[in-house]
Amino acid sequence: MNLYKPELLATAKDLEEVKRLAQAGADAILIGHQQFGNRVAGDFELSDIKEAIDLLHAMNKKAYIQVNAIFHNQHLEALPDYLTALERDGVDGIIAGDQSIFQIKRDLNLTTPLTWNPATLSTNYQTLNYWHQRGMDRAALSNELSLDAVIEIKEHVSCPIEIQVHGMTCIFQSKRKLVRNYYQHIDKSYEQDQVRYIKEDKKADSHYPIFEDINGTHIMSTEDLVMIDYLDLILSAQIDGLKIEGMMKSTDYNERIVILYREAIDTYLTDPELYQIKKAGWKQSIYQTQPNQRKIGTGFYFKEQIY
Repeated sequence: MNLYKPELLATAKDLEEVKRLAQAGADAILIGHQQFGNRVAGDFELSDIKEAIDLLHAMNKKAYIQVNAIFHNQHLEALPDYLTALERDGVDGIIAGDQSIFQIKRDLNLTTPLTWNPATLSTNYQTLNYWHQRGMDRAALSNELSLDAVIEIKEHVSCPIEIQVHGMTCIFQSKRKLVRNYYQHIDKSYEQDQVRYIKEDKKADSHYPIFEDINGTHIMSTEDLVMIDYLDLILSAQIDGLKIEGMMKSTDYNERIVILYREAIDTYLTDPELYQIKKAGWKQSIYQTQPNQRKIGTGFYFKEQIY
């Protein structure tokens, strides 16, 4: 009997979205605060995190906290108390990419499970096995990998892995406040929460969402990743975690997307032939839900990443 069941993860920007996405079928919700996490969907104070943990545990769901910022010395002053509070409150795991997290956890005798997410550095099974032997519990793979490479990594690692299956991806980050600095240079007012886009002259329909937080400037992909009609390849390889990135999307949109992926995953696991029949309908539903300015694609899963 095949007991394989992947974990469907989704990001949330507030407590309402936490509840709605969990009810929609997400197995785990990713939350955090920009003080310690890169590209969090919304800021959760420790009291909010505790409330989210209690809410999710009552629904038999999990809460993972993003602490994936690039740590500088000032982070190291507040991080121990933050991690200790998370473990005390019963968080199910933390997501980090800075290697200092291994030593910090060891120094504090923390047992909170760690998902290692170093972004573009998580690209081969030897690296993942190395960090698994040193305390990593799960690895989030780079978005720049082909699906064949993901499957090969799965065959050679001794730990669970997760990949992103939906949503925008980050293609550039700078610690500098590039947009704010530009607005100051041209002597115009800058609004922190205003969504901006970079347009290519040769491709007028391309839009690269750009936003800033205390960790700097983040430029996102011009397309949203959509892998719902390739889940058979992913699930047959028994990938452990499937992430929906809902940053900069409405709660209504994210809820609908979680519902579709939940149905698609469950259908494939119970009846692969029925999945093949229904997958075109799920993708059509995504087209109907998708914002007009956001095209969809498959990222680098089926094409070579050129650096």
